[in-house]
Amino acid sequence: MNQPLPRRTALRAAAVLVVGSVAATTTACTSDSSGGSDDGDPDAGSTSLVVAADQRAGVVDVDASPHEQALAASRVLLDRAGVVVVASADTDVAAAAELATAHALPVLVAGPGLAAELDRLGVSTVVRVGAGAPEGVDASAGLVVVDGSDAGAVAALPGLPPRPKAHGAVVLLRPGGALPPAVAATADAAGADRVTVQHGDVRATPDAMGPVRAGSGPTLALGSDLGPAERVAQRVRTVRRAVELPGGGFVPFPGRRMIALYGHPQTKALGMLGEQPPDQAVRRARSLAKEYTALSKEPVIPAFELIASVASQAAGEDGSYSRRTPIEVLLPWVEAAEQAGIYVVIDLQPGRTDFLTQAKFYEPLLRRPSVGLALDPEWRLEPDQKHLRQIGSVGVDEVNRVGAWLAALVREHDLPAKVLTLHQFRPSMITDRERLDTTLDEIQWLVHADGQGRQGAKQSTWKRLRRDLPDGVWLGWKNFEDEDLPMLTPEQTMAQVSPTPWFVSYQ
Repeated sequence: MNQPLPRRTALRAAAVLVVGSVAATTTACTSDSSGGSDDGDPDAGSTSLVVAADQRAGVVDVDASPHEQALAASRVLLDRAGVVVVASADTDVAAAAELATAHALPVLVAGPGLAAELDRLGVSTVVRVGAGAPEGVDASAGLVVVDGSDAGAVAALPGLPPRPKAHGAVVLLRPGGALPPAVAATADAAGADRVTVQHGDVRATPDAMGPVRAGSGPTLALGSDLGPAERVAQRVRTVRRAVELPGGGFVPFPGRRMIALYGHPQTKALGMLGEQPPDQAVRRARSLAKEYTALSKEPVIPAFELIASVASQAAGEDGSYSRRTPIEVLLPWVEAAEQAGIYVVIDLQPGRTDFLTQAKFYEPLLRRPSVGLALDPEWRLEPDQKHLRQIGSVGVDEVNRVGAWLAALVREHDLPAKVLTLHQFRPSMITDRERLDTTLDEIQWLVHADGQGRQGAKQSTWKRLRRDLPDGVWLGWKNFEDEDLPMLTPEQTMAQVSPTPWFVSYQ
């Protein structure tokens, strides 16, 4: 029989897109039948990005010219407009915006691409502001040009406002940010809600999630620090389509702290989780998390860390020295956790198999919104190695491949961001860790300190693992019920482990 290796008795003792080119061909509109895609480089200067027929987003750079800003806002927010105010030059924008706001009209500014945008919008009347005919406005092409200084002529235009305000469009702003005048007028004409985004991520801003989720129209972000258009679009797509995480929101940290039971569902030897059936484990995890509630500024939620593949003494039929727990065995635990608002992390001990191969085996579980992944390099073997003869290790390239695959899975299935945990108690367990790809927006890396024994030694491990930690990586801590001397209480864990861990597991 392929016997698992009890972890607690194993090796521990041994050790925004910037708006540039106004001639971009990609457009976006409020019609749900628009469709389209951006086949070009999202950083090459296009003014908007079409993601899908009902999901558009663009980013306007605050340093772009008024002409570029106005054109980008029009392309993202507007479908059609019978009447448009056109400023003859950048210096006329403030007056044009004032006039446009009074009549619920959008604003464009003279410059390259103006004629094409007027044609796309189906404009029949241009209200000119400023001296001379704006470049790109040709009355001979059938446009009616009205002098904006003639208040009576403007007020007499038929059909003002030119169409009812659209619903569902959203403009994202940085804290303290203000829309440029031309963009503000067009946003008002489109009926767009203005939403302030904290920390640059709409997925992590509760006050922004409601309006974005309720909207069905396009989204315009002001400021390249909110990300390139492709990233903004994906974040908006997540808010509108994904299921929220336990505790709310779409990004695990810093919106919550997780307190987890660790183990395998079929044995008590591998941790606290397997010491009771799923319904009792739910109650135990909730009770444990409750002990941290008064100690944490952040909301505390319970979690399960389920060992999915178990390091084994025998090679097994595939020679991997790893036993994969069938999905149908894990599923009742995952479903019980989902119903109880508990986050789940499935843990891999792959032996001679690579992490990505095993992660793909558990893809049906990872497609669930509240299921993350953990990699345990201690049990990653080279082809000639066996467990208990050395401490395993993994190269960062293999880890990054798992991260890229998991991020793609999140995008494909419209999931909230996932926790991707790296268990570690020696630096050598993850080689070249400084090259960890932390640019992936769909996952959050968490280095989990697995040291056990006396608290002085555990603190040394904690300090060593934090050295040269890449930016953007979160931290986790493990309390061992039998091996820690002594095991920290919740109060001690929060007070003595610094920086305070975001994920605390109990084995």
